[in-house]
Amino acid sequence: MANRTHLFKGIEENALKDYLSAKGALERRISKEDYIFREEEKPEGLYVLLEGSVEVEKITPSGNRQVVNRFTDSGTVFGEVYVFLEERPYDFGCVAKNESRILYIPKTAFDAGGGEVADRLISNMLGILSEKALFLNQKMLIHSAGSIRKKIAMHLLQKMPGGGTMQLMKREDLAQYLAVPRPSLSRELMKLHREGIIELDGRVVRFDASKVEEILF
Repeated sequence: MANRTHLFKGIEENALKDYLSAKGALERRISKEDYIFREEEKPEGLYVLLEGSVEVEKITPSGNRQVVNRFTDSGTVFGEVYVFLEERPYDFGCVAKNESRILYIPKTAFDAGGGEVADRLISNMLGILSEKALFLNQKMLIHSAGSIRKKIAMHLLQKMPGGGTMQLMKREDLAQYLAVPRPSLSRELMKLHREGIIELDGRVVRFDASKVEEILF
C-alpha cells in the first residue's frame, strides 16, 4: 500500500497500516455507477483510488451532468481539499464508472500532533495539494487562451516546453481537458498537421516549440 501513492511516501508499511487502522480507514468496493459521495453531503475524509475508475460530476440547475474530472490511475487521491475546509459540503458528486476499489481515510488522520506517521501524511498532503494547484493554474491558462488552436498550443508547450515527441490523451479526454468539442479538436489537430506546425501520428505528436509558440503571439 505504501508504494501506491505519494500520500504514503516515506512511511513504513506496518506503521502505516497500524495508524490507518487506528484512525478507522477502510477499503471499500464500489459497484459501477454507485456513488462514493454526493453533492451537498458532508465530507468526513478523503479517498485513494486503488482499482477502477471514478468520475467527479456536477449536476447543473437544469439537470445536465458535467464531468469535472476522471480518475483512472491507482494511487490517485481525491476529495482531499475538503479535509481542510471546515463544514463545507461537497460541491460535486463522485461516481464509480466501473467496479472500483477505494481506500477511505478519515480527516482525523491528518490532525497535527498525531505522531511521526501523521506528520508525514500532512507533509505529503501539502505536496499533493501544491501539485494540484499547479495543475489547476495550467488548466486556467489553457481555458483563457481563447481559440481551440491556442488551447492546443498552450497544452503542448506546458507538457514539453522545448518541443519534441509526446503522446496525447485520448481525443475524448483531451477535448474534455481543453473544454472544447471533440470534433472541433480533431479538425484543428489535423489542420495543424497539414500546415506543418505539428506532425500527428495517431495519438503521437511531434512539434517544434518555436513554431507552436507563434500561435500564441
